[in-house]
Amino acid sequence: MDDEILGVEQAPGVAELETLKDQYRRTNKGLDAERELLEEAVREGRYADEQAFELGNQIEEAGRSRLDEIQRRIDAHCSKYGLRDHAFSATWSEEE
Repeated sequence: MDDEILGVEQAPGVAELETLKDQYRRTNKGLDAERELLEEAVREGRYADEQAFELGNQIEEAGRSRLDEIQRRIDAHCSKYGLRDHAFSATWSEEE
């Protein structure tokens, strides 16, 4: 990508890894947006506390499942291409 423009060759699998990492970040941001929408709905009184708690749990469980699946794909991809230096884990702190 940018490295290709500059004439620097990327290791095999790096571009695909970046795509997976971007997918992880986008999914995580989407989950943040879902949480914020739920919080807003609770503040506006659209849900009782018990309903909000249940919905919050559903969002967290579904989100964790999606993020875990993407993380497994990242780990498998890194293992396949030997890209340990390029990987990140679910505890990776986002720059954005």
